[in-house]
Amino acid sequence: AGCSAFERESDGRTSRLDDDRARALATRFAPTLYFDAREPWFPTDPQSYTSERDGETIVAGFDALDGYHERYREGSPPEPTVFYQAVEYEESPLAVVQFWFYSVFDQFTTNFHWHDWEVMHVFVDTETDEPQLYVASSHSRTVPNNEFLDPDSETVPRILSELGSHSSTLSVNDVPDRFQRVAVENLLADITNTAIEGLEDLADIPLAYGLPRDEGSTLPYLVPEYEGEPIYDHERLPSVTRESLIPDELTVRSFDALTAPPSELPTRETGLVFRHRERAADADVEYDLVPSGELEHITAFTGPQLSFEFSVPDFLEDAVAGHITTTGTPWEQPRYENPAADISVPSHRTALADRYDAIGEAAPINTVVSRVTEAVTADDAPDGEGLTTIESDLEAVVLLESDPEAVPTFVGVAVAQDVPAGDH
Repeated sequence: AGCSAFERESDGRTSRLDDDRARALATRFAPTLYFDAREPWFPTDPQSYTSERDGETIVAGFDALDGYHERYREGSPPEPTVFYQAVEYEESPLAVVQFWFYSVFDQFTTNFHWHDWEVMHVFVDTETDEPQLYVASSHSRTVPNNEFLDPDSETVPRILSELGSHSSTLSVNDVPDRFQRVAVENLLADITNTAIEGLEDLADIPLAYGLPRDEGSTLPYLVPEYEGEPIYDHERLPSVTRESLIPDELTVRSFDALTAPPSELPTRETGLVFRHRERAADADVEYDLVPSGELEHITAFTGPQLSFEFSVPDFLEDAVAGHITTTGTPWEQPRYENPAADISVPSHRTALADRYDAIGEAAPINTVVSRVTEAVTADDAPDGEGLTTIESDLEAVVLLESDPEAVPTFVGVAVAQDVPAGDH
């Protein structure tokens, strides 16, 4: 894993585009958002839930989650908003418009936390006016993002948001609300991520998180707990009920239930569709497009660490604490000023580096890959005492213990990127 001699080259400096140019780019590429039919938390404006603490403006988790559900009406989520900012690389024709999506909560498998930020980057050549690369954020900085090189300039970008976690994959083909990992017949793949060369078992699997429940895989969700009770029973969340969270049919409520893989979990169904209100097209919900600079006075998104509902050793909860606590502010992250920091596919970074001096070359070695299969009794073994492995239709979560970093699998593959050199 990794090699310090192969760290990627640094990228050039960026500066912000003026308001008019930024707004024009944002309006042109404002994405259409497709959500799962069971999604409870849609993009909204965190400014409605701010408070003051020690002279600083914060957004507290209890305030945001309870306030959102107090305002929520079926089919009419409160204050649908997408935030944007645009930068250009100095002495380069390469510009990037970012779309930031804030949700008040994240409920997944091993990660559930107050607040959630996701981002999509659109890299644009300002001389040719052509988009170069789409990058949609995945579960964490170690899981490969969902990316598309050289998209059609006439196609409005679309994002398929994963239920509860809001991990974003792309949709660029003729079936707008379904994810396609590889090209089939006349249908484009929705990503141009590549496989790892030399691994025959993974030769046809582009390394991208994608959208597992859209690819026929199932994924169980957990209900977060705080101070010994499910969060919907907490006295500081009077507007939050059991129905405010991911539905029962997708959740596992006890450790005993995991002794055998769940087999009846529903796959993804399309629910609400969001479009920018200036776009001439039908939509379930129209969202406002707001400069992210209006949020930069917020210094923190806060909330206590949550717990698993069933017994998990304290050391393990502490090991994955980054997955069950709060998110940071986007404007303090390296990718806010340097969007190229979010390019996770080496071939995509190399392509942009060949076109623009501002983009540094990729690091060729920085990834740990694992395949997860299911062990079952082999029918042809003597007395049934042998085992074999088969592909599982249930996705798992893998813990890279040395970081520690938990990563969800996609089509049975676990990938951790930017792993430092050494034994893990």
